Amino acid sequence: MIVDCARHAGVKRHQDLFDYMPHSWQKHFDRYEWTGAVDLTSNHIRVSSKFRHDPIPEYKPGAEPDRMTLVIPHQGLTVNGWADRVGAKVYLDALNSYGEAHWVSSSSKLAMVVSPHDPVWSASEIRRRGASPKIGGVCIPLSTEMLGTRHWDPIYEACIERGLPVVIHYSGVEGSYTGAPPLAGSVHQNALSRLILMPQLAESNAASLLFEGAFYRFPKLQIFFAGFGFKWIPSLMRRVDQEWRNFRSDMPWLLDEPSKKVLSNMWFSSYPVGEAGGLVAWEGEFSAALRKRIVFNSHAPFGNDTVEDVERVLGKTWVDSMMRNGRALLRYKTGTEA
Repeated sequence: MIVDCARHAGVKRHQDLFDYMPHSWQKHFDRYEWTGAVDLTSNHIRVSSKFRHDPIPEYKPGAEPDRMTLVIPHQGLTVNGWADRVGAKVYLDALNSYGEAHWVSSSSKLAMVVSPHDPVWSASEIRRRGASPKIGGVCIPLSTEMLGTRHWDPIYEACIERGLPVVIHYSGVEGSYTGAPPLAGSVHQNALSRLILMPQLAESNAASLLFEGAFYRFPKLQIFFAGFGFKWIPSLMRRVDQEWRNFRSDMPWLLDEPSKKVLSNMWFSSYPVGEAGGLVAWEGEFSAALRKRIVFNSHAPFGNDTVEDVERVLGKTWVDSMMRNGRALLRYKTGTEA
């Protein structure tokens, strides 16, 4: 499976994203505040027909039967920094409709984006859209509410009902905007510092999910951390188990080692594959069970970490293994994977 990030995906002139919005909201978004400021904010928000996208590649049936693309509409994730929470829901509704119409094919599915500000509305959207075979996952933009808290329970319940994995990917506004989750320490004043510290968000939320009992409330919940790297996972697993052994009386709801939930309920992406450090380090530090939870991530459309890049670092055997892992993750929707 290839997990793509539709970060540069805009809209075509003949069918604008606005076509999927109520007319009363179109004028709200068709202002310089949204369309003109895009260039000034690293293209965080794309709603104008002036921004175009290349079509998602459709692979010929039988040519590459193992390849299925899960498209992550990155621009929708930026609502985690929006103060306009009503507008965020209108925008996401339109973006998901546009994605279903333009980014889905026989070899690609859409990871619909929901609002972190309104879990009840998000749950209703998952139930409404999630029955469609076009939907392959649910993206939750990160917020200041950790993923293990009961704030997210309505979303998790709806995802389980529809058999959809939860996809977590940073938006890029974390540590920058009020409303988006902060990074550790204080405000970082340059983009490179923020980028290299994004794995903090995955590690913190993974610990929250493990220690706050989310996987006991929802045993079938599947969480996929995409784009955060993977080098931090073995050390996290060792630390959570050690602290559980030392202080398990403080958390009686945790019935066994937290690392077991990592291997049954969490998935991670291969990007950036350079973290593997080569085949020897990869096979030495990562257990066989953990390697089954790593899914190939192309990080498209930036051209990083192609299949060839991963094969150059780890070899074809591990490329094939990551593709199998991706198919297992997507098969969760059909009920064949628990």
